[in-house]
Amino acid sequence: MKIRLFLLVQLVSLLALSKSAAGAEQGQIVIEDLSIGELRQQIDRVQKEFYRVYNTLNEDDDFDITCHRYTPTGSNISREACEPNFLISRRSDNAKENQQGTDVLVNQEALIQQLQPEFEKLTERMNAVGKESEYFRELNQVLGMLRERLTELTGS
Repeated sequence: MKIRLFLLVQLVSLLALSKSAAGAEQGQIVIEDLSIGELRQQIDRVQKEFYRVYNTLNEDDDFDITCHRYTPTGSNISREACEPNFLISRRSDNAKENQQGTDVLVNQEALIQQLQPEFEKLTERMNAVGKESEYFRELNQVLGMLRERLTELTGS
């Protein structure tokens, strides 16, 4: 049985221009019919909208999510990472302090460990936004379904 997923036509492009989905035509995407590339593209679009909505409703900029491209060490292929601003800021501060000789350069795992209380607050804030915004909850559900299907197809 095919799982049918109802999305607004041009979900992200329309809603990036308008905060309201009112008046948009309904479209239909069948997840099982999407190729791996199409799934990744849809995940990217929905994820961008998910973080845009969260950042709009979240009042503390330190807990906003910023997506950026980076190239991992030893690779020529760039990737996208979406991280909370408090993590980006702490990584930047640590790098500056290391260059000045006042701190040891800390790896990503250690930074995340140090910032565990902030990550717990981030989870609380996202849950609060989910309680107040039905659209945010729907985006979260759609994102989950798309990622689940991608995992089914790729095995990872």
